[in-house]
Amino acid sequence: MGRMNVRYLRHAASAAFIVAVLYMAAMADVAWAADEATPALGLSNLVYTASAKSLTMLFVTAVVLESAFAVIFNWRVFLAYFDTKGVKTIVMIVISAIVVFYFKLDVFASLMAAFSLPNSSADAATVAASLQNEVTNTSDTLSKLITALVLAGGSSGVHNMMYALGFRSNRDTETTTKPAQDEAWISVSVTCRTVDGPVQVSVQKIDAAPDGIAPFALAGSVKFRRPALKELLMRNLNRFPQNGGYVVEPDKTYAIQAVGDKRGDSSVQVASPPRYYKFAPRAVVDLDIVI
Repeated sequence: MGRMNVRYLRHAASAAFIVAVLYMAAMADVAWAADEATPALGLSNLVYTASAKSLTMLFVTAVVLESAFAVIFNWRVFLAYFDTKGVKTIVMIVISAIVVFYFKLDVFASLMAAFSLPNSSADAATVAASLQNEVTNTSDTLSKLITALVLAGGSSGVHNMMYALGFRSNRDTETTTKPAQDEAWISVSVTCRTVDGPVQVSVQKIDAAPDGIAPFALAGSVKFRRPALKELLMRNLNRFPQNGGYVVEPDKTYAIQAVGDKRGDSSVQVASPPRYYKFAPRAVVDLDIVI
C-alpha cells in the first residue's frame, strides 16, 4: 500500500507539473497578445500582464493542491466514513487558507490594485512600483480569505473567473453535476423496522408495469426537512449508493424494492412491496423505502 501511494504521488506530481507548464505557456501567449494590442479590459499592458500572472499563479496552486489531496480524497478509508462533497469542501477551505496566509498569496488584493490604478503614460518601472505599493495597501485578512475561498474552489473555478475577466477567450471545459440528457440519477434510502442489515436493493428494468399501475416520469423529489449536519458530512450507511446517484435510463419502467433477513430469524427473508417508476430525462430522484 505504501509503494502504491508513493507511485500515485509521483504520477500526481508529474501531472500537476505538466498541466502547470502547459497553462503557463498559454498565459505567455496572453501576455504576448497584451504587448501587441490594447487589452479589452482597458488596462495598460503592464497591469494587464501582472493580473494574468497573478491568476496563473492561483491556477497552478489550485492544480497542485488538487493533485496533492487526491490521495486523501480517493483513499478508501476517507470514502468509507465521509461524504466527499461535504468534508472535501471544509478540508480545501482550511488548506487553502493556510497556503494563502503562509505564502502570502493574496491574488484578490493584486487584482483590486491592478484595476484601481489609473491609466497613465508613466514608464514601466513607475507603474510597477505603484502597483506593488497599492497591493501592499490593499492586502488584509479579508482579501486573503477571499483568495482562499477562490483557491478552495479548485482549478475549474479559477479558470471560470479568468474567462469572466477576459483573460481567456473561451472555456475549454464545462463542469457540471447534472445527469446527461439520456440519463437519470436515483438513490434509495432504506429504513429497517422488521429486518436486520445488510439489505439488498433491487433496481430492475422491466417492459411494463403490472395491469392497473401507470407510473409517471419522476423529475425529482422534495423532502420537508433539512438534512442533519451529520448527514451532510458523513456517508449515509442506509443509502444506495452512499455517494452520488445510480444511473438509470429515462422513460423506462423500473421495479424497485428492498430485501433483507427477518429480524431475529436470518432463515426468513422479507421483501418490501415492489414500486414501479419512470424517470424523466436528467431527473435526480431520492427514494425512501421502509422495510
